This record gives sequence, structure tokens and C-alpha cells, in this order.
Amino acid sequence: MKVILVLCGVALAACLSAAAPQPRVDDPEVELPSFMDICYRDAPELGKCIKNTIQRMLPEMQTGIESLGFPTLDPYVSKSTYIDYKRNQMSASLHVKNAKTFGMSQAEILDVRAAATDKALTLDVDVRFPQIVIEGYFKGEGRFNSIKLASKGYFNNTMTDVTTTWKMAGQVTERNGEEYLQIESFDMSPEVANMKIYATGLFPDPELNQIALEFVNQYWPMMYKELLPGTRQVWEPVMVELVNKIFLRVPYRRLLPKQE
Repeated sequence: MKVILVLCGVALAACLSAAAPQPRVDDPEVELPSFMDICYRDAPELGKCIKNTIQRMLPEMQTGIESLGFPTLDPYVSKSTYIDYKRNQMSASLHVKNAKTFGMSQAEILDVRAAATDKALTLDVDVRFPQIVIEGYFKGEGRFNSIKLASKGYFNNTMTDVTTTWKMAGQVTERNGEEYLQIESFDMSPEVANMKIYATGLFPDPELNQIALEFVNQYWPMMYKELLPGTRQVWEPVMVELVNKIFLRVPYRRLLPKQE
């Protein structure tokens, strides 16, 4: 059961979730940073243009983009995240605190497929992270039938060769006489080539704690696939809010203008 608690946090962290405030609807519009290319919504090479723009943005986002309200990307900090897991007779809840994620600014954008009209946008972004390292503190409780367990401690998770596709879709909305693109859905299923997990506090006894870690590090692929789908309810609204930091502050006519 305590192994399940840790793996819940690993699955959540692998989705690169972090608490990010949504831009207010009365925030002033901003100019696009100079390192962002102008991509035309009706251009045949829209996907290629967006790919180049995202790749150029990532290093700039390492220390944050103040004009867009983007936080520092490396490390990406999450003060507090909750996750619940329930299946059959087993249930677990996990609170991850002061988590830091390293390596996001080193992402490689592999491909982008985009379709834009005057009223909507769909966007699929294939991305690879050479290495992602997450560290933080956790506190969890689990129950199996009448057996109840609790754990708390520090965790460190290193993942190598992480690949996924960001799938986004949004609609054009009007605000104060101006049109903006609002992302409404965000989906992803990260695949991890290798993972190494370390944690304290799974068991009070150091030997039992080490045995639990050895079990997790041997069987993490099976557990990861089991736990990952249930984390979407946690990270999807966070990711939607994050990408809308750009989309809801830059008018659509400037974000993705039409070719003249």
C-alpha cells in the first residue's frame, strides 16, 4: 500500500503538473515577445512554424517570461498538489508539497500538427525530455479493506527519455470587443524509458524502506501505467490554465493572424 502512495506521486509528477494561477479576464493584452515567430493560421506550414516558435521559447522560459506571467520553468515549482486513487478495495490519498521539477526547458519539440480556422484551433505537439528530475515532500494515507496505513517523507524521482504528445483544442471567444483563443482541453500520456525512485518514510524501519524502494524500482512500469490515467483530473485544468496565459492575453488576430 505504501508503494502505491509513492507511485501516485510519481505518476502525477511525470505529467509535469504544477499549480499555476489562471490569467484574469481583465489582464491587459501584451505584445508577443520578439523571439516568437509570427505564424499565420491559414498557412500550409502552420505546424512547422509553431514547432520552431515553441522550440525557441523553451530556453527563454527557463527563468520565466514576466510579460506573459509565466513562472520559472527550471526548476518548475509546485507548492501543494493533492491526488486521490481508488480502485476496488484499495484507496489512497497523497499530498505532495514543495515539489521542484528540473529539465523542462531542455525539451526537444519533435513535430507539431496544427489546424486553425477563424473560430477554432487544434494542436498536437510531439515532445521529448532527455531527463526530468522531480523532488519534494509527500504525506499520504492508504486503505485496503480494513487495513489503514500512513507515510510521509522526502522523494526524488529521475526519469530519462520522456516522450509524449500534448493534445490541445480551443475556441475563439470575444472579450471587450476583441477575439481571443481559449484552450478548453489538454491531454497527454507521457511514456518513460527509465525511472529511478528514492523516498524516505515509506516504513519506519530503514531495511523495510529499502525493500519497498527495490520493489518500486523493479516494477514501476506496471504501476505507472495503472496509476497514470487517474491523474488527468488533477493536471488537465492546471495545463489548460498555463497555456491560456498566452492565448487569453494576446488577441487572436495577433497570435495567429491571417495572411494578407
